[in-house]
Amino acid sequence: MNMDSHPVKTTTSENTNSKTCQQISFNKTKKLILISFPVVVLICIIGYFAFDLPIAKYCKSSFSDYKIRRTLKDISKLGLATFYLICAGVAFVFFRFIRKREIWSNRALFVFLSISLSGVLVIIIKFIFGRYRPKMFFEEQLYGFQFFQLKGKLTSFPSGHASTIVALMLALYLISPKYRIFYFIIGFVVIVSRVAVYHHFLTDVIFGSYVAAITTLCLKHFLDKRGLTI
Repeated sequence: MNMDSHPVKTTTSENTNSKTCQQISFNKTKKLILISFPVVVLICIIGYFAFDLPIAKYCKSSFSDYKIRRTLKDISKLGLATFYLICAGVAFVFFRFIRKREIWSNRALFVFLSISLSGVLVIIIKFIFGRYRPKMFFEEQLYGFQFFQLKGKLTSFPSGHASTIVALMLALYLISPKYRIFYFIIGFVVIVSRVAVYHHFLTDVIFGSYVAAITTLCLKHFLDKRGLTI
């Protein structure tokens, strides 16, 4: 009888420790958000007045060659969300209902939600701020914001491409961290390409990346709490 009771106590203890670790981790994330958010906002404010335009002007003068610009545009297309959402959606359906591999369906769901939720937040912020894209400064000397707009030329802040690639790479890192260098390089190159082709200001990609990172981390904690292992 005594021998039978020990495994139950051990299992209960392990579950308690696991929940405690998750709670501690979530508390760390909350502290990270509270500390990082004002820092990122301050960087964006300073960037708007100090370095967004100089960097955009430098990129326009340095990457005006057609072949270079074409290559950078092709690289930046890796930040388009549609392909990843379709792949993740198909993978979720396949592993949930056909192949029936729960962990892989959870991973596909995690990737899908990371990209889509951060994308929705980015669209909302774009609408609120209505920032002119860099090309509007070069073509019409327009720089600043027209709040509550969603026209293409007024959707610079934050960057949707940066949000997509950061959400994807961070989600993949949380699933399989051993390829962290690979994820970082891809994310960094795509983000830089958006600035290099002056489709976005530097602060656009900074804040877009930040939104994606925080959204993905919070989603991971939510799925952990629901018992969905990835």
